[in-house]
Amino acid sequence: MINHLEAMPISGKTKIIPILADPIAHVETPRIMNTLLRKANYDAVCVPFQVAAENLEQCLAAFKLIPTIVGAVITVPHKMSMSELTQIKGDQAQIIGAVNAIRFDEQRQVHGEMFDGKGFVQGLIHANVEVGPTLKVFMAGAGGVARGIAFALLERGVRTLHIYNRTQATAEELIQILRNYAPEADIQYASYDVKDVDLCINASSAGMLGALEDVLPFNIDALESNACVAEVVMNPAKTKILLQAETRGMKTVPGQAMILAQIGQLAAFILDEPELALIRL
Repeated sequence: MINHLEAMPISGKTKIIPILADPIAHVETPRIMNTLLRKANYDAVCVPFQVAAENLEQCLAAFKLIPTIVGAVITVPHKMSMSELTQIKGDQAQIIGAVNAIRFDEQRQVHGEMFDGKGFVQGLIHANVEVGPTLKVFMAGAGGVARGIAFALLERGVRTLHIYNRTQATAEELIQILRNYAPEADIQYASYDVKDVDLCINASSAGMLGALEDVLPFNIDALESNACVAEVVMNPAKTKILLQAETRGMKTVPGQAMILAQIGQLAAFILDEPELALIRL
């Protein structure tokens, strides 16, 4: 801990980037973003804030009063709720209805954007998953991160997307939005028991440290071994579904791939410093 603080000195000028989540223990973003900020020699620090859903609006109001807080990373379960509190939305946030980053301008207005979807797809590409029209995709989840991923997949050319969620009505609502966005695509509600797809994505909180750790997001027993299983959960690094996939000889893409692919974009947006997007870890 002492070495970490010496490597990243904090002063009265240090810019603060909270990450808002509930629960918070699983988050890896502070470690990864702080590594990037040290590499860039940038005087800012990312720190975890556990904020309950019912306190989100009050938390945001407090942040507006603290000039050294320049913005925030937004994660489960706040991405859609924060979008409703955001005054100026970026292109992706407008389409998706969720944000995973906000920043304050000089008037302390809230700007928000969503980077999860493109980050996730870029993580797949870095893992040599060919994302395009022939890829048949199953996704578990229908929250903020799932929305971002769904739109990014469709934007990339995916034309088969089946979605499962524990609350079916939430998934059906998302499916209708996606069908309006990409009417030519095959977008359907799926079963918990997955089969006949090339890529299975857990875009839910199932398997996350501290929340639903023992719950599987879907059942892969009927899936072919040449399928790929990808995660958004970063902690633990290997969730139960990834371990199951590995034992079946399937290709896996861990949750960290998504954040590593977008961390520079998050920092660049929040700090309004475009050159940070060019830094690779």
